[in-house]
Amino acid sequence: MATTVIPIRELRVGAVLPAAIYDADNSTVMLLNRGLSLTAENLSRLQSRGIKAISIDSRYVGSIWNTDNGGSTGIKLQKHHLSEQRQQNEAQRLPLSDRIAKPEEIEYNPTLIKQMMANSRLHSQNVQSFYESVRTGPRTRIEPIQGISNQSIEMLLSDIDLFVKSAIQIEDESNSCLHSYRVANLTMSIATVLGHTEQDINQAGIGCMIARIGITPELQRLMNVRRELTTLERLEVKKHPGLTWHALEKISDLSNTARQVAWQMNERWNGTGYPRGRIGNQIHPLARIAAVADVYIALVSARPYRPAMSPYQAIKLLLTDTQNMLFDPNAFRGLLKTTSLFPIGSLVELSNGSVAEVFRNNTESYDKPVVKTLLDSRCNPVSNRFVNLIEHPHLKISDALSPLEFDRRIQRNTVQNLSLDIEMEWADHLAGK
Repeated sequence: MATTVIPIRELRVGAVLPAAIYDADNSTVMLLNRGLSLTAENLSRLQSRGIKAISIDSRYVGSIWNTDNGGSTGIKLQKHHLSEQRQQNEAQRLPLSDRIAKPEEIEYNPTLIKQMMANSRLHSQNVQSFYESVRTGPRTRIEPIQGISNQSIEMLLSDIDLFVKSAIQIEDESNSCLHSYRVANLTMSIATVLGHTEQDINQAGIGCMIARIGITPELQRLMNVRRELTTLERLEVKKHPGLTWHALEKISDLSNTARQVAWQMNERWNGTGYPRGRIGNQIHPLARIAAVADVYIALVSARPYRPAMSPYQAIKLLLTDTQNMLFDPNAFRGLLKTTSLFPIGSLVELSNGSVAEVFRNNTESYDKPVVKTLLDSRCNPVSNRFVNLIEHPHLKISDALSPLEFDRRIQRNTVQNLSLDIEMEWADHLAGK
C-alpha cells in the first residue's frame, strides 16, 4: 500500500477521515482513526505533540488535503506521489532477494541491534493492542499491522542475518503476541531467501502477526498448563484457527494471502494438520513457510510444560519431521538457507578444537557459516577473529554447545591456569627464587 505524507498545515479542517492517519515519522503510531473529523482542535493537539506531518493511504489524499494551500506545489506533489506509487507497485512484484546485500562489516551494527530490540518490544505491544481492538470493537482496518510489516522489511534489508538472529534468539514469551511477531519476521526472512516478491512477503508477515487473534484468554491458559493435554483439550486448542477466521471478518481491507497464511499455518504437508487437514499443494505456499517458522520459534522458546530446545536441536527435530512429511521440504530448506544448519547465534565447536559463535549464514552452504572465534583449542579467549568456513575446506563444525557447556570450558581453563600458576610458584620456591 502506497502512502502519502502531508504537512499538518495542509490538512483541510472539517474533512472526515476516509482512512486512519499515522505519524509520518513512525508509521505504527495511529494519530486519528477513520471516521473522525479534522477539527481545528484535533490539529492543534497534534501540533502540540510535535507532529509536523501525517501519512495516509495515497488513495484518500484528495479527501483531506487542502488544495487551496497546496496550490501548484500541491499538484506537483500529487503527481510525484502517483509516480512514486507506480514505482512501488513495480518493485513489490520483484523478488525481494534482489535487494539483499550483505553489510561490508561482518560485525553487527550496534545502533541496528538496539533498533531491532526496541522494535521487538514496541511492535509486539502494538500487535497486542490490535488484537484487543478487533476483539472488542467494530470493523477496523489492517493499517497498524501493515505498518509493522513495512518496517520489518526495512530492517530485513538493512541486515538480514541480524534480523534473523533477533527473531530466533531465545526470549521470554510471556506475551503471546511476541511469538507471532517473531514468527512473522522469520517467515519473511525465509520467504525472501526463497525468492518471493516483496508484496507476498509483506502479506505473509501480516498473516503471521494476526494468526493468534482467535486464541482467547481461556485457550491461552489451557495451552500453558504444566502437563500434557487430554484429547478433549487438544480439540479445544485446535479450534483457534476457526475463531481467528471469524475475527478477521471485522478487518475490511485484509488480503486473501494474509488471511490464508493465518488460517493454514497449522496445516501439515501430509494432511495431519488442522483446521481442514489440507495436504501438499492444497496449502498456500507462504502458509507452508509460516508452519516451519512457527514450530521452530515454539521449539526454541520455553513453555510452562517444557524447557526451550537449543537451536540446533530444534533444527534436527524439524529435519526429522520433514523427512516424515510433516513439512514442505522446500520450506524447511529455506529455513536452513536462512539460519544455517547451526542457527545464527549458536555456540559451536570447530574441528580444530576451538569454540565459536555462528555469526552469518552462507545461503548455498548452510553447514559452512561465518563464525566468530571465542576460545582457542586450549580454551583461551580469542577476540574479534572471524572465519568464513567456505574459505577453509579443512575446517568444519563438529558439535553444537549449550551456554552451560561454554561456561564449563571457560571455568576449566581458569582452573588449569590456576594450577599452572601454583606449579610455577613451587618450581620457583625449590629453585630458591
